[in-house]
Amino acid sequence: MAIDALQPMYQDSQFITESLVRGIDFTNILTPTGDSLSGTPTVTASVLYGTDTSPQTILNGNPVISSSKTQVLQRVSGGVGGTTYLLTMTCPTAQGNTLTAQVFFEIKSTL
Repeated sequence: MAIDALQPMYQDSQFITESLVRGIDFTNILTPTGDSLSGTPTVTASVLYGTDTSPQTILNGNPVISSSKTQVLQRVSGGVGGTTYLLTMTCPTAQGNTLTAQVFFEIKSTL
């Protein structure tokens, strides 16, 4: 999903038992200037709605830059059912810029 505006983007929910890769595609910002992601991305997790005293525990492993150098990717699993999480992804670029974008999604309990 490419970002078009600097506001959090909704992503589909996932079940508490699933382990999925979440990401932000910065192509729309990078392409006009010929820039690319580089360096070490960071991802933080917080609670938008609901209750989870340790939201960072949904992040599995370190975030990575895609092979196209246009996306920040982070594996997510677990969490608290009924909670909506906000991921803030930040990454430096080859031209010395720093980009930040956010996505939010709900973790659902199993049926």
